Parts: sequence; structure tokens; C-alpha cells
Amino acid sequence: MQAYPSNEQTPPLRQLLLVEDNPLFAEQITDAMRGLPERWNVLEFSEGLQAKAFVKVALKPFDLVLVDLGLPDVSGIEVIRACRERFVDMPIVVISVVASESAVLTAIEAGANGYILKDESIEEITKGIEQVLKGVYPLSPRLARYLFKHLSVSSEKPEERLPVKLSPREHETLQGLAQGLSYELVAESMGVTLSTVQSNVRSLYRKLNVKSQSQAVSMARSYQLL
Repeated sequence: MQAYPSNEQTPPLRQLLLVEDNPLFAEQITDAMRGLPERWNVLEFSEGLQAKAFVKVALKPFDLVLVDLGLPDVSGIEVIRACRERFVDMPIVVISVVASESAVLTAIEAGANGYILKDESIEEITKGIEQVLKGVYPLSPRLARYLFKHLSVSSEKPEERLPVKLSPREHETLQGLAQGLSYELVAESMGVTLSTVQSNVRSLYRKLNVKSQSQAVSMARSYQLL
């Protein structure tokens, strides 16, 4: 009997960068990733400096980065900053036991897209990871009030902030991001190259003083640019 090749293609292997020094928790996260529909390869580092060095030479962004703040050598904040500087749109989520207001704000300002507490159930953590993969970044409910409080205070006197001036192309790029479009779709809708969109995004991040797409959209709305 002759065998014919199948038309079905094996889904691509997705990449997770896990920076976590607790081997038991790292194993739980790895098991949780195996329970997701996609196939995942988990690249694990227990020290922040090793993770930073690896990210610095990585050729392409990871599909997801999970970072613990309490690492044995450097703060996870340093790892987040290194990841965000290398790849401006890579999903980065904190998973930590630290629940202080300063930690939440510092992580978000460094470029984290979400913040999940370790003392939540593994089911809730898995649900948070699934949200990230859908483009919805989680923030543990009891931490949300810190961020909202900070945003409300920072927006009390918008007249004191210097105005942000965007070029027409930057504004068009921003509108595409606000609609949830990928860089590729933004480039297609604008009739420009992907590298042009990436350059516009870097300029937007610099002008708005942000480190992530969600922060850019939020800040742009506070400036009434959208």
C-alpha cells in the first residue's frame, strides 16, 4: 500500500523564555505550558545575568517571556529592561511573590505587559498566560488598584506635561496599534515596509516615554492623540 504525504502541517514550535530560580515553580510552569494547545519549547534560566546575555544575542523575539523579580544575582527588573530594549513588542509578564506597589509600578515602567502573583493557583496562572497569548495582558486584581491609582495621580494635571508632536506617519502607525493590528498589517494598510513601521514604533515609544504597545496606546489616549 502506497503512503501519501499528509497535507496537515505540524504547528510551529513556540518559544518561552522563563527566568525563574525556584526549580519547583519552574517545573509547574513548564507543565502548564505543555497543557496549552500549541507546542512550546521552554528555555529556562535561573539567573538574570545569563538571561540578559542570551537575550542580547537572540535573533528573534520569544513568543512569551516570564520573569521572576527575586533572582539570586540581579533584579528581574534588569531582565525586563534588557528584553524590552532588544525587542520592543515582545510579550513580557512578571510572575512573582512580590506584591508591593513599588514593584508593580517599576516592573510596568521597565516594560512588563502584565503581572501575576505566584500565590495564585496554577490554573489561574495558566489562564493568565492564555490571556497574554491572545494579546490581553493580565494584572492580578489586588495589584490593579496600584496601577490605577498611579495613572489617576499622573493624569491629574495634564496641562503641566509638554505636548507630544507626532508625524503623520507616526500617528497613522499609532492608530493601527490602537486597533490591535500586527506590525505586518499596519505596514500593509500604510503601504510601507515592515522596517518603516518598526522605526515608527521606536519613535513613538521614545516620544511617549513608554516601553510597550499597551503603554503607548494608553499614554496616547491620555494626551488625546487617539
